[in-house]
Amino acid sequence: MSTTSASPRIWEGLLLGLVATLAGLAVVEMGFRLATDRDMLTFKDWRTARIEQRTLGARAIYDPVLGWKLRSGYRSDGYNTIAPGIRRNDEEVEIRTGGILAVGDSFTDGWDDVEDDGTWPAQLEGMLDIPVVNGGVGGYATDQIVMRAEQLLPIVKPKTLIVGFLDEDILRSGHSSFGASKPYFTLDNGTLRYHPPAPKGPPEQRKTTWGGKLRTVLGYSAVFDFVLGRLVPVYWYGSSGEEVFERVDNDPAGVTCALLKRLKAQADAGGVRTLLFMQYGWQTVIENAAPNENAQRVSACAREAGFELVDQFQSLRAMAVADRQAMTNLYAKEGDGYGHLNETGNWHAADLVARALK
Repeated sequence: MSTTSASPRIWEGLLLGLVATLAGLAVVEMGFRLATDRDMLTFKDWRTARIEQRTLGARAIYDPVLGWKLRSGYRSDGYNTIAPGIRRNDEEVEIRTGGILAVGDSFTDGWDDVEDDGTWPAQLEGMLDIPVVNGGVGGYATDQIVMRAEQLLPIVKPKTLIVGFLDEDILRSGHSSFGASKPYFTLDNGTLRYHPPAPKGPPEQRKTTWGGKLRTVLGYSAVFDFVLGRLVPVYWYGSSGEEVFERVDNDPAGVTCALLKRLKAQADAGGVRTLLFMQYGWQTVIENAAPNENAQRVSACAREAGFELVDQFQSLRAMAVADRQAMTNLYAKEGDGYGHLNETGNWHAADLVARALK
């Protein structure tokens, strides 16, 4: 038999073997999805979805502009969201326009320390009998908070915008990654320059390699994600889930002030009243007689830009001096210290804001 006549048969055999292998893998994939109660027809990058969850948690998703945002339609016993990633106030089911929009970090969002109706935006709504949309997102820096407000203003169409800052949020705006990849700004001759967040995925997996390409292709198989995620997790998921902090060369307070000025112009164009609400952690209040330099600088420039200012520091500090335990009782226990405000602490916060708005 000649070599020429044998070649087609070899290729036919190889092709038949490839088809049989692919068919077998498809059967295994369908069987696995059926056994694990997954959608049989979903075309999904299972590996990347797992990396996203390991990095951001179950209720947040990657966002190419903001770094991350809350997932719409997230459900749990005490923490629920509606579209577009808004924490629900009690029985809220859709965006209510014409009221108040609150944006901020986890102190505004409320985190896991309070249920939906225990956040300060939810309690503020009860005090004023006006819809308050909670656009807070845990872990946000001042730059992300301002951009979140800019995105939500045309959707919520509020009469009042409340920007909630924790003093630490100012420092976060000096990072390209604060736990997870985020955007940042620099000032070039007084002009804001936006730098987008890094692509989704751990830093060491962002370069394209043959191994990386194979990983990307196999990631669309629920079976390979399950098996390789357990056999070779370092190759498959990399360092996802490990918090990364990367400082950038900028002026966090200066960038925050420039962003607030930009936000004020947008709010003014829509006839929206603006208020800056400064908040503080337990340790900051206990250890300091006044807010730090960054907080004072941002408060001053916000006033100069035209924001009304509500600062929670002095009322908390007065309580700490008079009765430390009474002030401590406003915060939720976290390890050996105290973290976010609890429901009572959020009532205190909402009361300060309500008094200012009235």
